[in-house]
Amino acid sequence: MATDAQTDSGAAYERALQNLVRNSPLRIFMLSLPDSRLLEVSDPMAEFSQRPRSELLTLRLIDLVAEPDLARHSMAQLAEGKLDSYTRQSRYVTPSGESLPITVRITAPMNQCPRTRAVGLVFDPEMDDGYDDLPEVASQVGRVLGTVDNEWRIDRITSEVSGLLDIPPSEIIGSSTFSVVHPEDISALLIMAGHATAHTGGASGRIRLRNAADEWVMCRLSLLPLAGEELGGFAFSVGPPDGERPAPIGRIRELEESLRRIASEITASGVAAMATAMPTALEVPELGSLTSREYEIVVRLVGGERVPAIARRLFLSESTVRNHLTTVYRKFGVSSQGELLARLRPSEHTAGAT
Repeated sequence: MATDAQTDSGAAYERALQNLVRNSPLRIFMLSLPDSRLLEVSDPMAEFSQRPRSELLTLRLIDLVAEPDLARHSMAQLAEGKLDSYTRQSRYVTPSGESLPITVRITAPMNQCPRTRAVGLVFDPEMDDGYDDLPEVASQVGRVLGTVDNEWRIDRITSEVSGLLDIPPSEIIGSSTFSVVHPEDISALLIMAGHATAHTGGASGRIRLRNAADEWVMCRLSLLPLAGEELGGFAFSVGPPDGERPAPIGRIRELEESLRRIASEITASGVAAMATAMPTALEVPELGSLTSREYEIVVRLVGGERVPAIARRLFLSESTVRNHLTTVYRKFGVSSQGELLARLRPSEHTAGAT
């Protein structure tokens, strides 16, 4: 009887999930694992695909992308629980045979559905077009952003690490990533890194990290290869895992928020991957005092974006961005964008260090 009740509950949840996907404003789809059969798609996804929903629901994701073997491998890893999610730069093949560049994120829905179900989001190469409706709350995920170099040393990390692990950034910068990861989770970390490197995208999973009390804290870690790094290195995003408990039908709204948070997480990880344009926190210690939101703004500023563009990309008002910058100026002891950029230009820093 209990099994029948659980089956009925699972079926009801799956129907609610399909309804959520169908009505989402995001380019989103639901699929089965490991065969990648499409179970539901949103209207924006159907419009982007240039195929009617009825046709899409007869197809598999691996039949729609230019690298089916890579997609098949990733689906198998999701189904086996080796990955919680992955991000990949790929190409979508339209009905006319045109190959469009896309960024796709596939995630198993936070242990709230069977491992045989996953949800995907599709982004254009800029990873932000069409997502202007994401609310500010969706981007506040309590995450830590940072980077590791090619020897797995943490060289950039934002101030939220103090709240997550009770360790100040100054004590963790320069240390080995493996010194804070549970020994049993290092293999999972390397699987994520290998997937991210081989597929020029990203991957995420659950990893236990050591806090100041030598306790192990379960976290959700996402890795993305650093842009322009010939010798390796990764950008990372880390925060509390989603969905530790199975979600009853009444918590479908939480999944909806989680999906929006995933959209924001991809954008944030992409920003962190641009961090090679900046010095490390070993070189400029003030960088370790920035929050993730401040870090995103500063990285984009160093990359040449102006405040209006930053506001649009981060789904903020221009006044909110300027308020964040005022806080950044105070932390760096400067009074203008020009002074801040002078501190953060790699060439300026290198010249001062030699």
